[in-house]
Parts: sequence; C-alpha cells; structure tokens
Amino acid sequence: MGTKARWNAGVLTFYDGSTYETVNPNAPLYFYDDFEGAEIRTTAAGVAGWTLKDTGGSSEAIIANQHGGVVGLTLAVTNEKEEAGLYMGDVLNWNLDKGPIFECRAAVHVAPTVQSELYFGMANAYVEGPIAEADAGPTVHAFFCFDGGLACTIHTDDAATDNDAIATGITVLADVYHVFRIDFTTITDVKFYIDGVAVGTGTTFSMANGTNVVTQPFLMAHKETSAGLGVLYVDYVKIWSPR
Repeated sequence: MGTKARWNAGVLTFYDGSTYETVNPNAPLYFYDDFEGAEIRTTAAGVAGWTLKDTGGSSEAIIANQHGGVVGLTLAVTNEKEEAGLYMGDVLNWNLDKGPIFECRAAVHVAPTVQSELYFGMANAYVEGPIAEADAGPTVHAFFCFDGGLACTIHTDDAATDNDAIATGITVLADVYHVFRIDFTTITDVKFYIDGVAVGTGTTFSMANGTNVVTQPFLMAHKETSAGLGVLYVDYVKIWSPR
C-alpha cells in the first residue's frame, strides 16, 4: 500500500500503509534504535544508550544475521529469578504531559511459560518485579505484555489508577513481527495500537495522576522463579514527542 502520511498532534508522520510502521516522524524530539550494530548501544558519555538489566542466567544480545538488526531478551530454563531487559538507566527524558508516542516492532520468539512474562513500553524509574503476576515493577508504566502464552494484554498504572491485563483481542504467532504503539497525546485517554489497529478500546487508560511525570522506554523479560522460558525479539524502538 506504500508510504502514507498523517498529522498527529501537529507532527507530520509518514508510515508504511501495510505494516503501519512509522517511517519518519518530523517531531522536535525523536529517539530511534534499530539494533543494527554488533553490540547493543549502551549508555556512555555523549551516547543516548541503553542500560542492561541482567539477573541470573538471562541474556540481552544482538541476534546474528537478522535483516535490519534485532535484539533478543532471553530467559533461561534455570529455576531462579531472572531479568533480561533494556531501559535508559532511569534517565527520564519523556514527559507524559508532552504527549510522547512509543513504537516498537517486536516478535515473541519463545512464548513465556510458567512464571515468565515479557513486557515493553514506557515507565518511570526501574523497580524489579513482575507486571502480570503481581503488578510490581515501575510505579508508573504503560506496557504491552505477554504472560504464559501468546495472547497480548495491556497494563497501565499512574500510581493512582491501575489497569491490569486488559485484553487486546490479539493472539500472535511465534516469530511473527507486529508493530506496537502507545500514544500519550491525550493523557486522560492513552491509546494502544497493534499493526495500526486500536486495541483495548473498551477501557479508558488515564495516566493523568500528577503533572510532568517523566518516563523512559522499558523492555523486559522477567520471571520471579521457576524453570520457565521466554524470549522477546525487538526489531526497533522509536519514541517521539510533538513538544
């Protein structure tokens, strides 16, 4: 269907008409990582990079020989607490009142089993904990989540209003990529999309508790214990803000 364009909160955005991947948001604030290097772009002086969260026998690594670059977050079969995650080291540069948009293209490579779960989106400062199992983790978050299978759910919390395991109606297939987007343009009605289609539309996701709440991108494979498995592949992460 070719490249299309739309205006969103004053930002002219080009996107793929078939996959709904955003191609070039002409926004004043824009972050993009396509994971095309040999190593994950970790934070350093002058580098807006990732902090790796690595607990137990889990791992975070660039997956070899993937077109365009892919990072994998992998939980091992070992019976232990594990985390494999990427976040910005609690450098919280994305103010929810400014209407940022988070987008990533991701695939569940290995479906989570037992106590394993995979979640990704935006959050405030890192806190360890399972999102699906116990609503722990960052006190403010907006996540897509896979817990114990391939059905995708939504979890949001603004430290006042909590929405847990809201169904998207989407069950993915292993190793099939989808474009996931979270739109904070209206903070009292945050929107979630998979492949350009709004999901969780029966719930109003308000994250309006507090003002100037700042966040970071947050991608995590987690399990509290057990020999559960789970692997998330991420092709890219994009975040932009109109102001």
